[in-house]
Amino acid sequence: MTEHMDPTKVIELVNNHMTAMTQIVRTHYGVVDKFVGDEIMAVFGGLKSYGNDAANAAACAVDMIRVREELNTQLDVPIDIGIGIATGEAVAGCMGSADRLNFTVLGARVNLAARLCGAASSMQAIIDQNTLKALGDSASANPLPELELRGFTDARTAFHLKSIATDPGTPKFQSVVSH
Repeated sequence: MTEHMDPTKVIELVNNHMTAMTQIVRTHYGVVDKFVGDEIMAVFGGLKSYGNDAANAAACAVDMIRVREELNTQLDVPIDIGIGIATGEAVAGCMGSADRLNFTVLGARVNLAARLCGAASSMQAIIDQNTLKALGDSASANPLPELELRGFTDARTAFHLKSIATDPGTPKFQSVVSH
């Protein structure tokens, strides 16, 4: 997409995208852990739980796709996103070298979320079985064929998240406008 773009236009495009998506993460009580190239790593419940963290992450994913589709109507070349969500325990803390540390989360669930993100098609959110279980009847999700994921010995069951019902504890969705 950016092969023939001026580098300053690429930075502007990525920054506008990241700004819009970061606002959505915050709206759903998430924390942006880091930016990795054009990827956003967000954590829900890692620093503080706001109740159903899996529901907040799922609602965030659905909202990110909706807003990205809206913002794409303003672009000559649309930006496609894929999202992976895995629910479970992780270790949160500072990691790095003696002279440079960054806060992050580590663990099998973090790795699974990253692999699900990589397996997601354009404008698709993929969730693991733990997330689907945590969402209960509030989620509409279709099963996917078993996924062979790098770093995991067994195939993984995953689901294409289509929608999630909101409850009174879930924040109201806001459209995000990027300039």
